Amino acid sequence: MTKLTLVELSSTAHKDLKIKNSANIDHIAKQHLMNLRATELGQAATCYPVFATKNSHNGFWTFSAMTSFAPDNNLFVKDGKLDAIYRPTSVQSFPFYLMRSPKDENAYTIGILEDQGDFSKSSGEALFDEEGKPTAATSNRIQILDADVHKDVQTAKFSQTLEKMGLFKALDMNVQYLAGDSSKIRGLHTIDEDRFQALSVEELDSLRKEGYLMPIHAMLISILQVNKLINLNNEVVERPQIVEVKMEVAKDAAIS
Repeated sequence: MTKLTLVELSSTAHKDLKIKNSANIDHIAKQHLMNLRATELGQAATCYPVFATKNSHNGFWTFSAMTSFAPDNNLFVKDGKLDAIYRPTSVQSFPFYLMRSPKDENAYTIGILEDQGDFSKSSGEALFDEEGKPTAATSNRIQILDADVHKDVQTAKFSQTLEKMGLFKALDMNVQYLAGDSSKIRGLHTIDEDRFQALSVEELDSLRKEGYLMPIHAMLISILQVNKLINLNNEVVERPQIVEVKMEVAKDAAIS
């Protein structure tokens, strides 16, 4: 498989590029987990079950909106549209990404995957106008990513606080199908409600001051959206019909 490399967006090198009309929804349709910032958890919880995952290589935590029980599949995509009230900023800014600046390793810039297949020179949404200035759509995506630099820092601080206070709980999600087979999704984490309820007044107050109580409650409540995923899956008879989804504490998980 060819490794795709981000290149810095340039009004010179990419002046003729256009985003294919189908690029955004084609991308979203393959997102089994849509990346979220901590500031998005409350809004995302109104539509999706929200979980955290830990990168075993670097120890970083990420938050995601779960959209299906199978990879490369988004149950919220219907008739070429994302049928959900909330669209995470990670899909709003696609196909642009934050990348380290090639000129300054301490700075960020905007990058694209030229060979991903999301761009065309013949049709689609132009990146730049005839004068080489970013179009309104390009400027909007850049603004979203610029704000994400700060939101990434906020997300890291939020996850570090949750981990330090022992508020993450690892889950195994067991999906039982009508045909009798089953599958297991591992690596998901939610809030440990028992640990949360046992926090001292001082600890709760520190979370309140940081503005963390709302996203914590949002993650807990969002678990109920798993039922919505089951219903969305079973709406299409061609899909393997799901009878039940059980979530159990992962017995062999360690998060240190």
